[in-house]
Amino acid sequence: MKKLTFIFFTSLILGESNNAVMTIYKDGYALVKQPVSWKEKKSPGIQTLRYQELPDGLVDDSPFLTLDKGQIMGQRYFGNLFSGTKYFINMIGAEVTVGIEDGDEYTGVLLDYHTNSVTLQTRRDVISLNQIVFISHRNQIGNPRINPLLEWDVNMENASFISGNLAYLSYGFDWDAHYRLVLNESENSADFISEANVINQSRMNFNNLSLQLVEGNLRRPSAKSGLQPQRYRSGRATALDIAPELPSEETLGDFHIFRPLKEKTDFIRGEKITVRLYETRSVSFEKMYVFENSERSKREEPLNVEISFANSENNNLNIPLPQGKVNLYYENGASLEFAGEDYLRQIPKGETATVKAGRAFDVIGKRTVLNYNRQQKSEEASIEIVIKNKRETDIDVRIVEHIRGDWVVKEASENFTKKDASTIHFPITVKSGSSNTLSYTYRKEWN
Repeated sequence: MKKLTFIFFTSLILGESNNAVMTIYKDGYALVKQPVSWKEKKSPGIQTLRYQELPDGLVDDSPFLTLDKGQIMGQRYFGNLFSGTKYFINMIGAEVTVGIEDGDEYTGVLLDYHTNSVTLQTRRDVISLNQIVFISHRNQIGNPRINPLLEWDVNMENASFISGNLAYLSYGFDWDAHYRLVLNESENSADFISEANVINQSRMNFNNLSLQLVEGNLRRPSAKSGLQPQRYRSGRATALDIAPELPSEETLGDFHIFRPLKEKTDFIRGEKITVRLYETRSVSFEKMYVFENSERSKREEPLNVEISFANSENNNLNIPLPQGKVNLYYENGASLEFAGEDYLRQIPKGETATVKAGRAFDVIGKRTVLNYNRQQKSEEASIEIVIKNKRETDIDVRIVEHIRGDWVVKEASENFTKKDASTIHFPITVKSGSSNTLSYTYRKEWN
């Protein structure tokens, strides 16, 4: 049978995709579902279909094509993409010109090449150069491959037009949740804003893209090609207008899939876009001041501040919250002030999210070891803790004490809770403009 080659015709610019659906995972890669089509130019039969609108991070064993008509007989993958590092390693022994940060340029035979340093044989010397700005070699490369190429042998039968869907995995895409918690002036409620920062670090533009985000870490062994998951953190930042319809979320097996945009968007290479995961919600929160120490430590310092809120239906949430960064703001009349940031772990429905909000200027804790007595098989210590509240409101304080080994608490001035084998909590309330003093004795014994 006669074998012919057909060129993909729907995209005229190398490095562009149209009308794809992209699902981005948290491990630095994405699943792309791309509609494809070819137009027959000659007689039907076994033809070779080619497609090269593919990102440079393509996982080579992942592409699979389904056709509306025709039978796929085989698939071929062409990688071997151009690499500047590989090129100059292969140019060892050739004459090159190197520029460094101070503006000097050197020409000589390349003896050794690394990303940040080279060694040259000049007319007089062998020199090693660091802080390289550029390296050049006089040459012209014919048709360098910057994107992978896929080919399929397909029995076209009597079809004059063939279409289908191509699915593949690719590195170079990533997303992270980003929350903003805006605390109101009375400190009893907050606006909770949930967004996602999505990054395209591939060499591809994706036009008219449908975007999906998956929270959860899928198990994937390293690909044979040696590609490893990467977390990309650079790129041009762009804010997207939120579609009038609300974002959606649903369960995907053991994971959650978010569809933050109801409308399609363009996703340009090197771009970071910000999209909403949920609509803004008003939530109630609790503020706790924390003073944490262990055994014989002595300390006087401002207390840590924790903001916690329930991910529950009663608190206007009850939604899966992906892991991500949270920024805290205080709303003071018409003014909005930044108050710190922290990272949230994944918060399932019904759990409580806790955000560390730095240290309080007006709440001071002082811990003193009043007495310490160590014997051959025992140890006993008496502790005094003073909490001073200079704020104009009453505060809740959690005093956290860590004691290792086989221990008991004696003569505690306040009730406590044993959280685990080495931790106890003393919850207390300190009135505005006053102080509370807590004391207790612990004893440890061993054989």
